[in-house]
Amino acid sequence: MRKLDEIIREYYIESLGMSQLDNRYPRFLQIAISGLKDLGMDLKSNLKEVVLDVNSNDTVDLPSDYLDYLVIGTDESGQISSIGVNNNKAPRGFDDCGDLNAAAVDDGNETSYFNFATTHHTKDGQFNGRAYGAGGGGSNNGTYKIFKNEGYIALSGSTATSIVMRYYATVEQIDGEFQIEEYYIEALKAWMYHKYIERMRSYGGGEKQAALLTYNREKKKAEKRNYRFNITTFVNAFRSGYRSSPRI
Repeated sequence: MRKLDEIIREYYIESLGMSQLDNRYPRFLQIAISGLKDLGMDLKSNLKEVVLDVNSNDTVDLPSDYLDYLVIGTDESGQISSIGVNNNKAPRGFDDCGDLNAAAVDDGNETSYFNFATTHHTKDGQFNGRAYGAGGGGSNNGTYKIFKNEGYIALSGSTATSIVMRYYATVEQIDGEFQIEEYYIEALKAWMYHKYIERMRSYGGGEKQAALLTYNREKKKAEKRNYRFNITTFVNAFRSGYRSSPRI
């Protein structure tokens, strides 16, 4: 990890041939911040890890800066034990008070809902439970599905009171102390040069185009270096494609 301030100082030496900062530093800092936001949206460069409380209805509120997740699990003696993903879950219904319903539980024979009084339907009469053949992610810790637009994670079959989530966040509140992964540095420097000369008349169109191409090339390199293969997510997604079939 490198501080943003260090990267800007390196840029001064490498691209401007200067060993001392000048009055353009605030401008370069702002250009670098915009570059991090561009890389953050395309490559998800801002990685965070947080502990989130499980609500009484077995949902977890997503952080306000959430983009996408890398790992979701529970803390087992300092190790993250993954929860299974089940993308076949439907969104939660609402009770008569307008609150999200609790999760479905598997009693061994059929799927039932608690916190639903005596019915398996929402207040609008929509069918919610007893869905035979629903796929799942196969985990002793239960399963989950993320509803990003609604702002929550739905859990089923989990007794956890909190979860650990390692996730990609939007880039906010950046200054010179902001830490950046090594594999994004060259892409960020290329962005800074591209944006610096973009509107300067002293640089021709050919050089500006070359600067943009260099940035795109470095961004692709960073994407390859940042590629992560999560075997747990793969296995859970693979299992979720299976359905139970009635015997004939």
